[in-house]
Amino acid sequence: MRRIGITTCALAAAALAAGCGPNSNDVIACDPQGCISEAKLLQNISDALKGKVVGYTAVVGGLFIASDGMARTNTDPPSLKMDPTIPGNMASVSKTLTAVAVLQLLAKNGLTIDSNIAPYLYSDWSQGPNIGQITFRQLLRHRSGIITDCGGNKTTYAILKGIVAAGVQATNINQPLYNNCNFAIFRELLPALLGQPINNLADGPVRANKSADMYITYMNANVFAPVGIPTSACEPAAGFNIVLSYPYPAGSTHGTDWGKWTLSCGGGGWVLSPRDVLLVLTSIASNNTLLTDAQRQQMIANCLGWDCAVRNDCPNPYVCKNGDLANMVWSYAGIFKCNVPVVVYVNSPLPAPYQPPGNDIIGLVQNAYNGAAVAGAPKPCS
Repeated sequence: MRRIGITTCALAAAALAAGCGPNSNDVIACDPQGCISEAKLLQNISDALKGKVVGYTAVVGGLFIASDGMARTNTDPPSLKMDPTIPGNMASVSKTLTAVAVLQLLAKNGLTIDSNIAPYLYSDWSQGPNIGQITFRQLLRHRSGIITDCGGNKTTYAILKGIVAAGVQATNINQPLYNNCNFAIFRELLPALLGQPINNLADGPVRANKSADMYITYMNANVFAPVGIPTSACEPAAGFNIVLSYPYPAGSTHGTDWGKWTLSCGGGGWVLSPRDVLLVLTSIASNNTLLTDAQRQQMIANCLGWDCAVRNDCPNPYVCKNGDLANMVWSYAGIFKCNVPVVVYVNSPLPAPYQPPGNDIIGLVQNAYNGAAVAGAPKPCS
């Protein structure tokens, strides 16, 4: 299978600037399930979105890029066309990024995904019923038993402390139930996993600010910087280089940047570009910059940080993660075939028939994938 180097071709600045439509070349990607055309996959995603949303970017593999529409409309000058290098709130795709950090830290501590989380919670937090049973695997797969409403950025230190104090029902553990707090709680587990406990800090805002700073610092140093992502945050940077979200059609409505998530980051909130997400996905799919072969295989096979832990339309048997902010931001990260990363970002409601309830951006990409099948001999992944 032909593959163009991701850092020397598709993600070079000049290539990205010119890459505003499906490339006329093609890459046929095969695995034991059969083959797809990467160019056709991108074309299908583009056909579903172009002219039907305010703006979108889609990237397939290391070669195929499409952007159309506006990241900022004339209502929010200066207007800005959609582009793979413009950052926006990645919503729940943040969970996949956090999962990479968790696997790194477990390995550094000689732990496994089946280790219990309880020893790494703050020593002065009250642990309610069955908290001692929860494992890292269960958090990473949304099977911790947490049922508290953690929608959006309702994932602050105080909320997490309350969840731990209340405990969970034993019958809910190992039952799939999607919850942002399953990933946000890693922010509060991270100090102990780093061997830098902050129990000496005052319980409350002081400690919450410190743990958030440690989490963001760790992600930048160990997940983002190694693959070439500039220092990032869980809030938009100052200036105008940011994707805003709009209703469709946007009309004269001002866009939303979704504000500061610093104290609730982890399950959502990272402000990154599609290019940035692609760099992380490429490493998960193809190299050991972030994770060992065993860790990468474990992350994919066990759906750690992916939506295949709670649904089966990624499409099966592949991994994917979607993000949604009030149906105004849609993000998507997935890996198809042996090593084909796919990233999609949309800054307005999705067109029919992909609107919730009942459908979303995972369904859109699944249909695009199904329509990209081509003849070819199945091949094992190396």
